[in-house]
Amino acid sequence: MGGRNTRVRIILFKDQLHRGDLTPPHMGLINWMGAQNVRALPNVNGVICTLSPKITDQEILSTGGVVAVEENCKISLVPWAPIKFKPFSEQIIPWGVHYIGSDVCWSETRGQGVRIAVIDSGIDNNHANLRNNLRGGKNFIAPEASYHDDNGHGTHVAGIIAAADIGKGVLGVAPEAEIYALKVLDQWGDGTILNAINAINWCLQKNIHIANMSFGTDKYSRALEEAVRVACSRGLLIVAAAGNDGGPGTVDYPAVFKETLSVAALDTKGNLADFSSSGSEVDLLAPGSNILSTYRWGTYVRLSGSSMAAAHTAGAAALLRAKYPYEDIHMIARRLMAGAMKIKEKDGQLTGAGVVRVDVSLKSYPGA
Repeated sequence: MGGRNTRVRIILFKDQLHRGDLTPPHMGLINWMGAQNVRALPNVNGVICTLSPKITDQEILSTGGVVAVEENCKISLVPWAPIKFKPFSEQIIPWGVHYIGSDVCWSETRGQGVRIAVIDSGIDNNHANLRNNLRGGKNFIAPEASYHDDNGHGTHVAGIIAAADIGKGVLGVAPEAEIYALKVLDQWGDGTILNAINAINWCLQKNIHIANMSFGTDKYSRALEEAVRVACSRGLLIVAAAGNDGGPGTVDYPAVFKETLSVAALDTKGNLADFSSSGSEVDLLAPGSNILSTYRWGTYVRLSGSSMAAAHTAGAAALLRAKYPYEDIHMIARRLMAGAMKIKEKDGQLTGAGVVRVDVSLKSYPGA
């Protein structure tokens, strides 16, 4: 979008768009700015466009009709090197799936009928453990292309959430949930705020129940925050990875936003993982170290990261949503928090309500 002498900007307006369309006052501002390649972003009440360097962001803000002007900044994942897992013929329940009590719940709920968007690098739609539960998706980097995963991260996350029970391979937390591949990250794990905003809007259009966001950025975006806020108000539960920056006060966006369920990573010893971000924004902990799951080309690997922790939590939310389909997302979140197992914090590391225990949450009633 745009040439060498232009810059891309996301602009949020004060006046509301009319049913998602630009009104004459909006068009007046756009024409005054000399904006080109204008595309409306209804769910954040704004546009993305290209601008001449002759007009500054401050000049646009000084018009009084705009609340924010920002770059279409980068989002990315911070994957750890995959550890290959030797081929196996039996069926395995990975340690994290068992640790949060998922298998205890399967006699009552397996996530059936719950729609989960994996906003990530895509999903391997030919993987034996995923194809039965994969119901579609979209590529937001190249809309005409497939949502197939050319990185591997999204496939790993999807398997943690909902790898199906086919008698072999691995089992996910919610093995009968419906998953959707929303590709916002390329083969190197990079994407943009615009990709994420458009994916969130797709979730609202398709009546998705839960969205898993295992990516992050250290740059605040009002546009992304507004997209998350609107989605939450319309019933989309967003689970976000806290980040892999280590230590307290390092939580990434969008996990910082109060409307998300922010999840930090637990290690195999039951402690906050050394690599995991932590802080006051964290809501929950979940397994994130040495996690076996599905990978591209029909394989399996172990990965570590708060991405994996978020996926366990999204799967747990699906189990609860299937059991209690008439409860809103706030009640589902409260159930998760009420059932969590507190751990000992140290060195200012804040870990929210504690470790996800969906078997406890299933029986809890936290009230209004």
